[in-house]
Amino acid sequence: MRSDLAFAVATLAVSIVYYWMAAGIQESRLADAIGPGGLPKTYAILLAGLSLVLIARSIGTPRSPTPDPRSPIPRVAGTLAIGIAYILLAPWLGYLVAIAGVILATTYYQGGSVNRRAAIVAVGGGIFFWLLFVVMMGIQQPQAW
Repeated sequence: MRSDLAFAVATLAVSIVYYWMAAGIQESRLADAIGPGGLPKTYAILLAGLSLVLIARSIGTPRSPTPDPRSPIPRVAGTLAIGIAYILLAPWLGYLVAIAGVILATTYYQGGSVNRRAAIVAVGGGIFFWLLFVVMMGIQQPQAW
């Protein structure tokens, strides 16, 4: 779809500018091995990767003759509710379980089915983000009580 392609190109441009700005963050003598720009650079790279995936999907997807009549407001509100639930539940469930829950809930909310494959992807994503932020970058996340 044209709007997906335009959005993907825009977010790719944002990711490039964001990475460039993160690269300009001054290093401190008190900084850890990752440095103050590590997390922003990681976000920029992830955004660029997702943008490239969306560009590829937009180019490969046949154009729909009619626009989607659904309002984006309920989708945004639902996604926001998932994020709020994560913030409220992460201190009790711990980061790994909470982020896997976010991935699974978002998959379901966006029209996917909750099945074995979705559960494996959610758990794998939770492990990936836990390894990335807690193990590799040393950023403490909520632990289960």
